[in-house]
Amino acid sequence: MTKESIIEAQDYLRVKTEYGCKRIIDIRSLLESHNQNEVIKFLKNYLREKEKALKSMILIDKTHRKVDQIVASMFRISMAIKSLEEGEEVIKLERSQQGAKESGQFHKRNSGGHSGAGIGEDSRHDGKNRKPGQAIQRAA
Repeated sequence: MTKESIIEAQDYLRVKTEYGCKRIIDIRSLLESHNQNEVIKFLKNYLREKEKALKSMILIDKTHRKVDQIVASMFRISMAIKSLEEGEEVIKLERSQQGAKESGQFHKRNSGGHSGAGIGEDSRHDGKNRKPGQAIQRAA
Protein backbone atom coordinates (compact mmCIF):
# COMPACT_ATOMS: atom_id res chain seq x y z
CA MET A 1 0.00 0.00 0.00
CA THR A 2 1.57 3.25 -1.08
CA LYS A 3 1.03 6.67 0.46
CA GLU A 4 -0.67 7.74 -2.77
CA SER A 5 -3.15 4.86 -2.63
CA ILE A 6 -3.95 5.64 1.02
CA ILE A 7 -4.52 9.32 0.21
CA GLU A 8 -6.68 8.39 -2.79
CA ALA A 9 -8.73 5.94 -0.73
CA GLN A 10 -9.22 8.51 2.03
CA ASP A 11 -10.35 11.06 -0.57
CA TYR A 12 -13.04 8.62 -1.72
CA LEU A 13 -14.17 8.23 1.89
CA ARG A 14 -14.50 11.98 2.49
CA VAL A 15 -17.77 13.70 1.61
CA LYS A 16 -18.31 17.46 1.43
CA THR A 17 -21.50 18.61 3.12
CA GLU A 18 -22.95 22.01 3.88
CA TYR A 19 -21.38 21.74 7.33
CA GLY A 20 -17.89 20.82 6.10
CA CYS A 21 -16.14 17.57 5.26
CA LYS A 22 -17.45 14.32 6.68
CA ARG A 23 -15.36 11.16 6.75
CA ILE A 24 -17.16 7.90 6.17
CA ILE A 25 -14.15 6.03 7.61
CA ASP A 26 -10.74 7.29 8.70
CA ILE A 27 -8.27 4.91 7.04
CA ARG A 28 -5.15 6.47 8.56
CA SER A 29 -6.28 5.80 12.11
CA LEU A 30 -7.22 2.23 11.16
CA LEU A 31 -3.78 1.66 9.64
CA GLU A 32 -2.12 2.81 12.88
CA SER A 33 -3.50 -0.17 14.77
CA HIS A 34 -4.18 -2.74 11.99
CA ASN A 35 -2.31 -4.09 9.00
CA GLN A 36 -3.38 -3.33 5.44
CA ASN A 37 -5.08 -6.68 4.82
CA GLU A 38 -7.23 -6.26 7.92
CA VAL A 39 -8.24 -2.75 6.80
CA ILE A 40 -9.24 -3.99 3.34
CA LYS A 41 -11.15 -6.89 4.91
CA PHE A 42 -12.93 -4.44 7.23
CA LEU A 43 -13.91 -2.22 4.29
CA LYS A 44 -15.28 -5.22 2.38
CA ASN A 45 -17.35 -6.27 5.40
CA TYR A 46 -18.59 -2.70 5.80
CA LEU A 47 -19.57 -2.69 2.14
CA ARG A 48 -21.58 -5.89 2.65
CA GLU A 49 -23.38 -4.28 5.61
CA LYS A 50 -24.26 -1.31 3.41
CA GLU A 51 -25.62 -3.70 0.75
CA LYS A 52 -27.86 -5.32 3.35
CA ALA A 53 -29.05 -1.91 4.53
CA LEU A 54 -29.80 -0.92 0.93
CA LYS A 55 -31.85 -4.06 0.32
CA SER A 56 -33.94 -3.47 3.41
CA MET A 57 -34.34 0.24 2.61
CA ILE A 58 -35.54 -0.56 -0.92
CA LEU A 59 -38.13 -2.94 0.50
CA ILE A 60 -39.41 -0.19 2.79
CA ASP A 61 -39.35 2.82 0.45
CA LYS A 62 -37.57 3.02 -2.90
CA THR A 63 -38.01 6.80 -3.11
CA HIS A 64 -36.43 7.66 0.24
CA ARG A 65 -33.33 9.88 0.05
CA LYS A 66 -31.43 7.47 2.27
CA VAL A 67 -31.32 5.03 -0.66
CA ASP A 68 -29.24 7.57 -2.58
CA GLN A 69 -26.97 8.13 0.41
CA ILE A 70 -26.36 4.40 0.85
CA VAL A 71 -25.64 3.91 -2.86
CA ALA A 72 -23.20 6.84 -2.81
CA SER A 73 -21.37 5.52 0.25
CA MET A 74 -21.23 2.02 -1.28
CA PHE A 75 -19.64 3.47 -4.40
CA ARG A 76 -17.11 5.42 -2.35
CA ILE A 77 -16.22 2.39 -0.21
CA SER A 78 -15.77 0.14 -3.25
CA MET A 79 -13.54 2.75 -4.93
CA ALA A 80 -11.47 3.06 -1.74
CA ILE A 81 -11.05 -0.73 -1.64
CA LYS A 82 -10.01 -0.74 -5.28
CA SER A 83 -7.42 1.99 -4.80
CA LEU A 84 -5.94 0.25 -1.74
CA GLU A 85 -5.75 -3.09 -3.57
CA GLU A 86 -4.15 -1.43 -6.60
CA GLY A 87 -1.63 0.16 -4.23
CA GLU A 88 -0.67 -3.34 -3.05
CA GLU A 89 -0.26 -4.49 -6.65
CA VAL A 90 2.02 -1.53 -7.39
CA ILE A 91 4.27 -2.46 -4.47
CA LYS A 92 4.41 -6.12 -5.59
CA LEU A 93 5.27 -5.02 -9.13
CA GLU A 94 7.98 -2.65 -7.89
CA ARG A 95 9.51 -5.39 -5.74
CA SER A 96 9.60 -7.82 -8.65
CA GLN A 97 11.21 -5.19 -10.87
CA GLN A 98 13.80 -4.44 -8.19
CA GLY A 99 14.64 -8.14 -8.06
CA ALA A 100 15.26 -8.16 -11.81
CA LYS A 101 17.48 -5.08 -11.56
CA GLU A 102 19.46 -6.51 -8.65
CA SER A 103 20.17 -9.76 -10.50
CA GLY A 104 22.25 -7.73 -12.93
CA GLN A 105 21.93 -9.43 -16.26
CA PHE A 106 19.98 -12.12 -17.99
CA HIS A 107 21.59 -15.54 -18.23
CA LYS A 108 21.53 -17.62 -21.40
CA ARG A 109 19.41 -20.71 -20.88
CA ASN A 110 20.25 -24.17 -22.09
CA SER A 111 17.43 -25.41 -24.30
CA GLY A 112 18.15 -29.02 -23.39
CA GLY A 113 19.24 -30.02 -26.89
CA HIS A 114 15.78 -30.09 -28.44
CA SER A 115 15.53 -27.91 -31.50
CA GLY A 116 12.85 -29.80 -33.43
CA ALA A 117 10.05 -28.08 -35.27
CA GLY A 118 7.40 -29.70 -33.12
CA ILE A 119 6.07 -31.99 -35.84
CA GLY A 120 3.59 -34.48 -34.51
CA GLU A 121 2.50 -32.41 -31.54
CA ASP A 122 -0.70 -31.25 -33.23
CA SER A 123 -3.03 -33.86 -34.70
CA ARG A 124 -4.24 -31.30 -37.30
CA HIS A 125 -0.67 -30.60 -38.50
CA ASP A 126 -0.09 -31.72 -42.10
CA GLY A 127 3.62 -32.33 -41.55
CA LYS A 128 4.88 -29.48 -43.72
CA ASN A 129 7.11 -26.83 -42.22
CA ARG A 130 6.29 -23.36 -43.51
CA LYS A 131 8.15 -20.11 -43.22
CA PRO A 132 6.37 -17.08 -41.74
CA GLY A 133 4.40 -15.20 -44.39
CA GLN A 134 4.30 -18.14 -46.79
CA ALA A 135 1.01 -18.51 -48.66
CA ILE A 136 -1.22 -21.39 -47.53
CA GLN A 137 -3.83 -23.11 -49.69
CA ARG A 138 -6.91 -24.04 -47.73
CA ALA A 139 -9.70 -26.37 -48.69
CA ALA A 140 -12.98 -24.59 -49.27
